[in-house]
Amino acid sequence: MDSFFGIGFPELVLILIVAGIVMGPERIGQTARWLGRFTAQMRKISRDFVRQLNQELDGSGDGQAIKDAMQEVRELRKELSDLRGEVNQATRGATQAGQQAFADVQNSIQPPALKSPKLPEEQNGAADATAVPKLPTPLEIPDDPE
Repeated sequence: MDSFFGIGFPELVLILIVAGIVMGPERIGQTARWLGRFTAQMRKISRDFVRQLNQELDGSGDGQAIKDAMQEVRELRKELSDLRGEVNQATRGATQAGQQAFADVQNSIQPPALKSPKLPEEQNGAADATAVPKLPTPLEIPDDPE
């Protein structure tokens, strides 16, 4: 037994030491006996419940009925997935036909697309990166006579 309720041996020793300090040596024996009885009763109740549940499922004819119902559910799920695949295929074809018809109508209504004008290759500078860029020419502004 490696652990009890996820508590290892070192943790159990620490809990017993703390319990001995808090409750005193007289009451620790009584508490340990009570805890042992309580744990045994809980384990017995759990075993009895599982045993009775297994007897009910195995002994009655309902167990077979449950198995039959589960088999029917599996078959219905398979049929449902097959139907879903067929519906998806049918709708996929209709969707593609609708999209094609929409594209045809859109192309027949819209005028042909115009080509965008060609932009100059040199904009505000030279064509290659090593050349000196063109500077703007200064404006001639007459002097103010005043």
